[in-house]
Amino acid sequence: MNISSRQQQIVIELIRASSSLPQLVALPVFSEVTERTLQRDLSELVDKEYVKRKGEARAVSYEVTNQGKMGLALPEKTLEEIFAVDDRPSLSYDFDRLSSLGPVPLFTEQEFRKLHEYNGIFKSKLSTASPDIIRRERERITIELSWKSSQIEGNTYTLLETESLLKEGIVAPGRSQEETTMVVNHKKALDFTEQHKDLFLNEISSNKIIDLHKILAEGIISPGLRERLVGITGSSYKPLNNKFQIEDELKRLSDVINAKDNVFEKALLAFTYICYLQPFNDGNKRTARILANAILYADDSFPLSLRAVSVNTYKLAILAFYELGSLGNAKQVFIDQAKFASENYAI
Repeated sequence: MNISSRQQQIVIELIRASSSLPQLVALPVFSEVTERTLQRDLSELVDKEYVKRKGEARAVSYEVTNQGKMGLALPEKTLEEIFAVDDRPSLSYDFDRLSSLGPVPLFTEQEFRKLHEYNGIFKSKLSTASPDIIRRERERITIELSWKSSQIEGNTYTLLETESLLKEGIVAPGRSQEETTMVVNHKKALDFTEQHKDLFLNEISSNKIIDLHKILAEGIISPGLRERLVGITGSSYKPLNNKFQIEDELKRLSDVINAKDNVFEKALLAFTYICYLQPFNDGNKRTARILANAILYADDSFPLSLRAVSVNTYKLAILAFYELGSLGNAKQVFIDQAKFASENYAI
């Protein structure tokens, strides 16, 4: 966002429901800022369409726009400070969030240009690579994504151990059966998306998402939609606990993904929103990452191997979407991985 750090903080506090100028002035975080300065900041945010003003005179309040939430990418230190506060207010599932993501572009024109540039480089390599090179590079992507996605879940397999397991069937010493199964399940799920590429090309359905989760869950997680409340480590967000509502929202998510014309938007929604909905007892983020890759692969687009992303960066980006409704940090991960793919994969 092309705004100052103080204006970023104003956006954060507005998301947290401090909706009027007097409320903002009273917050400790703005104790050394004058009311006039905050008013000027708010006016600039309104002019840039990150915030909208509602009401008149003393009844004026402010609300962050969808554009503001789409663009709010915060420094990791700021996010760490926000999520380090233990007494953050509890947040429930926001039914309006999915509706707000449907009609608006999820990327700016500049972000779309970057993605098309990186994707163009990747597709150019793909179009000229030999079948053998494509096979070897797909194998490398599968290994790297299986390793990184498992690492995000706390799996201790190294990249080299993951390669040995997936290519030669060698189980790493000292690793649990669950860790081994988790890595193998990633490969099975990725192999399934490649063998059934057409399933993810035009239309996503809740059944396809459930089937993908089932592959990832085999031997370690109970498959099927969640029927009880789950908590999220490190977050004050509480997902839905009604199976029928979860089922309805998963169908609605599929409809919103299908309504998007752009493959990058489809993949970004899968990448973030399944994490937010939490339709399964466990394995939600794994399912989100593999589904996003399946959507991109079906279009012959770049992969999101996450090889160059730190676990902390990824987790903070997802937490920002949980609690702030902000896609900015997740979009940055997405764009950075597109760039990484264009530069590091030989197809």
